[in-house]
Amino acid sequence: MTPTSPQPIPLRLLRAADVYAPASMGAQEILVGGGKILAVGRALGTADALAGLVEVVTMPPGKLIPGLIDQHVHFIGGGEGDGARMPELRFEDFASAGITTAAGLLGSDVEAKTLGLLLRKAHELDRAGMSAHIYTGGMPLPAPHMTQSPASDIIQIDKVIGAKSAISERSFPNLDFAAFAALAGSLVQAKGTSGKAAVLHLHVGRLRTGLEPLFELIDRIGFPPSQAVPSHINRAPGISPVFEQGIRFAKDGGFIDFSCCLGPLDGLPSGIDPMEAVLRALDAGAPAGNITLSSDAGVAVPDGQGGARAVPPSILFRDLSRLCIQGGLGWSQALPFFTCNVARALGLSRHKGAIAPGMDADLVLVGDDDQIAWTMSRGRIVFDKATSLSRN
Repeated sequence: MTPTSPQPIPLRLLRAADVYAPASMGAQEILVGGGKILAVGRALGTADALAGLVEVVTMPPGKLIPGLIDQHVHFIGGGEGDGARMPELRFEDFASAGITTAAGLLGSDVEAKTLGLLLRKAHELDRAGMSAHIYTGGMPLPAPHMTQSPASDIIQIDKVIGAKSAISERSFPNLDFAAFAALAGSLVQAKGTSGKAAVLHLHVGRLRTGLEPLFELIDRIGFPPSQAVPSHINRAPGISPVFEQGIRFAKDGGFIDFSCCLGPLDGLPSGIDPMEAVLRALDAGAPAGNITLSSDAGVAVPDGQGGARAVPPSILFRDLSRLCIQGGLGWSQALPFFTCNVARALGLSRHKGAIAPGMDADLVLVGDDDQIAWTMSRGRIVFDKATSLSRN
């Protein structure tokens, strides 16, 4: 459902039997008001004492988790060429997938699809109930921008939290190190001026250079590893050395992002299955706190019939569930890859990525069938699969 006109958000006391914050907390009561989590505890009050003051909601059986954060999304559709240009994503696609925060970016089509359209879409999603951000820049260098420069976009436009660029990509080789370094240096300045993360979000292509341009950036200008997030790190070793390079980068303090759609499950055998990539990375000693996953939703992948289909946002939760059920990780171990780790990478951890007092009231109920039953974003219920909440 898409809210058409904002209504007053009541104080709600949510009584949940199994809360993951992401750490397991067991049964908890969560007081929500003004779009925020006001308190979390085992006995915040009795129904009689709260009568007339709050709406007391007893949640159905299931796990209550933080809203998911997706840092690599094609809000206005990815792909290019006949049959591969994908449509815009809808708010409902995110709400039903448990995604309450997302960052949008441009893909390979930077002529027909522009930063202005991307910003417009982010505002549209935000009005519907989601926390939507964007990256300025894009695949080519010099980087596209909306104001005087990418750094100026970050400083002046609230929704811009960083800049996208590309390395080791055949279509956009970006071999001019001076231009790449100039972009990175401007992001360091933008971070200090704006107070945002000003993250350098990198599309990493299939060329054998892999992360070498990023390592050169760090070595030559001292760019902070923690300010860069290279994506598509789960490319198969036979295609690119980026997976092994990514383990090294994570150990050096950087974040690495695995793409949920990059793997045989989604018709892309040039990638390592994201579940397998996480397990391999952990076995290789990559810090769990420096690993994230993103959907790459909106991009085109093979449909199995000679055509293309758009990746849905729902694959983010699909792979969270797979890590827990098939991969053997507990929910408290797997959730950070989709919540608090991403919030730290994007500079949003003061109000996103966890269930705790002062955080945004972004909550998702996973039913006993391990499917998303209910989503709350900034204190508003934006998805309810069965409208089965019991109000006392």
